[in-house]
Amino acid sequence: MPPKDLARSLQRTLTHLEPPPRKGGKFGMPIPTHFRPNPKFVPVKDRIPFWHIAPNDSVVVVKGDDRVRGATGTVEKVDRETNRVWLKQSDFQFKKRIASQYPGEVLSPDFKDPNAFSLAARPFHISNVRLQARKGAELYTVSRMRRTAPTWDRNNNRFHWKRFGLVRQLATGEGETGWVEIPFPREEGPAKVTAGPLDATGEDTFALSWTPSTPSSSSLPPELDISRLDLSGGPHSRAARTKRFNEKKREAKEWSKLKASERRGGFSLMEGKKIELA
Repeated sequence: MPPKDLARSLQRTLTHLEPPPRKGGKFGMPIPTHFRPNPKFVPVKDRIPFWHIAPNDSVVVVKGDDRVRGATGTVEKVDRETNRVWLKQSDFQFKKRIASQYPGEVLSPDFKDPNAFSLAARPFHISNVRLQARKGAELYTVSRMRRTAPTWDRNNNRFHWKRFGLVRQLATGEGETGWVEIPFPREEGPAKVTAGPLDATGEDTFALSWTPSTPSSSSLPPELDISRLDLSGGPHSRAARTKRFNEKKREAKEWSKLKASERRGGFSLMEGKKIELA
């Protein structure tokens, strides 16, 4: 399973607040300008710790050119290191010139090929968009945002907090302050994979599909017949040497007992009569 795209999911950690590397070369030289991130790098102190805008949120552009100002769009992804968001709709894209096949062809004043341009997503700074809150069937533009104290959710392994937006149209003054809770959009789970014609079902995985055959002793050669093999090992095996050692130890113990009894009573157990001890 590929790693999850953090730019297209809810905020879970504070990794975007980690300081960037100060040295970028083998000998500790500064990072060249053509390798620096685009859009412009944002210092850690200017980054937003806890975002109130998440992917799949509905926002309205409040700042920009006349073509996009006042337009409503859906957040496709966020970049928490540069404080920018990307919108899904094609109205917020811009034309990008494709590299020409012949040098200088696009720079010619007579060149008017419509296929030489493509649409690319344009990032918007978070201060140029406003979140929209839904109250019933109406959508209202939020002017201010608040949140509760963030807590760590152990079940989902991420930070959790609630966000509230101020809708001035709903501030009637009769107990209505205009602050409404804006729930975070629901994340889409992994796509459910349907079983194909070559996939095994649950019953097939537990079914007995192979039974090993047991050949008879008569059909086996002597060197493979287990019943006729001597599995005790050779005379120099560890088991054989241990057996001989224990037998010698037992014989020595019996002989010691016999000699002790002979010294005490002068009676030989081997001959069955009294003997004179030297």
